Amino acid sequence: MQPSSPTSPLPHPPSSTPPESLAAFRDPDLLARVLPGPGRWRPVPDVSDRGFWDSVDEATRQDVLRRAEELSARPWPVLTASLWRDFIETGTRIRYEDEYFGRRRRTVASVLAALLTDDARWHDDVLDGVWLMLEETTWCVPAHDFSAREEGVRLPDPARPSLDLFAAETGALLAWTVAVLGERLDARSPLVTRRVVEEVRERILVPQRTDDSWVWFGRTRRPVNNWNPWINSNVLACSLLLDESAEDIVTTVSRAVEGLDVFVSGYPEDGGCDEGQMYWWRAGASLSECLAQLYDATGGVLDGFAIPKIAAIVHYPHRVHIADGWYVNVGDGPARIESADTAEPHVLYHFGRRTGDAEACAHARFMRGGGPVTTPRLSLGRSLFALADQDWRDAPSTPAPLVGQAWWPDTQLLTAREQAGRVEGLFVSVKGGHNGESHNHNDIGTVLVAVDGHPALVDAGVAQYTRQHFGPRRYEIWTMRSDYHNLPNVDGHEQLPGTEFAARDVTAKLGEERAEVRLDIAGAYPEDAGLLHWWREVALDRGDAARISWRDEWELDHDPHAITLHLIVAAEPDCQSAGSILVPTPARSLVIDHRGFEPPVVERIDLDDRRLRGAWGEALWRITMTAAVPSRRGSWELDLYAGAAE
Repeated sequence: MQPSSPTSPLPHPPSSTPPESLAAFRDPDLLARVLPGPGRWRPVPDVSDRGFWDSVDEATRQDVLRRAEELSARPWPVLTASLWRDFIETGTRIRYEDEYFGRRRRTVASVLAALLTDDARWHDDVLDGVWLMLEETTWCVPAHDFSAREEGVRLPDPARPSLDLFAAETGALLAWTVAVLGERLDARSPLVTRRVVEEVRERILVPQRTDDSWVWFGRTRRPVNNWNPWINSNVLACSLLLDESAEDIVTTVSRAVEGLDVFVSGYPEDGGCDEGQMYWWRAGASLSECLAQLYDATGGVLDGFAIPKIAAIVHYPHRVHIADGWYVNVGDGPARIESADTAEPHVLYHFGRRTGDAEACAHARFMRGGGPVTTPRLSLGRSLFALADQDWRDAPSTPAPLVGQAWWPDTQLLTAREQAGRVEGLFVSVKGGHNGESHNHNDIGTVLVAVDGHPALVDAGVAQYTRQHFGPRRYEIWTMRSDYHNLPNVDGHEQLPGTEFAARDVTAKLGEERAEVRLDIAGAYPEDAGLLHWWREVALDRGDAARISWRDEWELDHDPHAITLHLIVAAEPDCQSAGSILVPTPARSLVIDHRGFEPPVVERIDLDDRRLRGAWGEALWRITMTAAVPSRRGSWELDLYAGAAE
């Protein structure tokens, strides 16, 4: 069967009008008419299409084969009961997950190598990976398995599958593998394909069709976060590729669309992602994958890209881009994309093309650089779609758009750079919002600053996840606390978590010469702190003497004992000059002139976590600045600019 194209534009019929929401796609009669029958959706060529797979460019071919060779040189990862129980007993996730994801990375790389070479060696390696996954008691990871949380239950119950992110990912990995390599697997044993169909049905598709209690679905709790589109994107692939009943496909798609409608309805109108740029790749990007599958499978009849809010979502990644691999990070999002598993540039490219966003397409192509069309990562479907998209394969390299400024009024996030299209100069971001956001940090009012594309005043981000990150002691972790963001502390009081702790009276003005934001962050602090108002005003003034002016002005209901400002910086600061702090970056220093403070105190924060070290190296530094005269009403000012090049 000739594959359908996942990328060629299919215009609306002249009489059609854009849908208001995804709810318009839930009609079972409509779905029964437009969805393909079982086994008829094959959007990428299978291994027998040697003309296609032999035409893949040499750079991509060599990258895939190199990665596959590296992974296959190691023993297959082993998932033991002891590793599973390690999380239950210690709360540590990485020991089990390193082995779990290692199996899947190797299988994905071997599938791609098998497609490119049609070599029996790689078909056999794929068979081993598939068989290992089929033999796993659960495809869920320990941190997400609800059956193992009950007292006395220390191992997963195969009779009670948990449909989490990675169970869904595993189901889709197996479904795509059968779709493109089924002939080669059947030649080894027809039982393999049969077992894949049965296991995906029992672990993924039946739970999705019959269980309304999944919190990510949106029936028992709203709003929903990235789990919703992430899981649905994989469930849709499982159903369209493996379901054997047209009625089952209709039911699965209808329920997936219902959940996606909840996700989109709860998304801010401005398209901002309060989970941060890394999670955008599993929120907005996964949503676009869902829409792409629905569009392609129905010949363009179900076109969710035409919904007005959808177009706003694609803006986020390139508008929070600082330079190179650095991004504005909020919540648990890291300051830079940390691995190939996180982001597949083609997804952004396709999303941008469908919504007519040339800047999004340019940013995606910048992310790819001069490298391969795709690289093996955890999501096999993403790589397959990238390889099947001729437009993406042929797209010329482009520089990053480096947007001059952006403001998300609902999300309450400002980004602004000294000169649009240029890395050189100052970059600033200011965050409002509330402290009940998904993957929240207590960070209302925090300010980030970069010089010449290098972060100087920063948000640490998040360490490798443990059980504590998603439990009642989350805000005992230092990276979550407002005292470890660029924020004030009044008489020992930090910000508190919850939607009720929020910025107030937030306004922004964006112009050619100046970008500024003003917000009252008093509402993010507990009542005992006694803050009536804490106005924070931050402005980037462009021009020959570009600088960032930062003024905090407060009013309390008492005479305070101490008011401090904490700043987190990416390099050891020089505080030798009175009234001035120098934070070095590779080219120039960030100079922070300050008025109204005692001499600053500097603390080195050694980083022993691999995720934090991956972003920042061995250490971050915290500067504590204490108000010289703590008073009921008062203010302080900071003036930030780039120092002379060394």
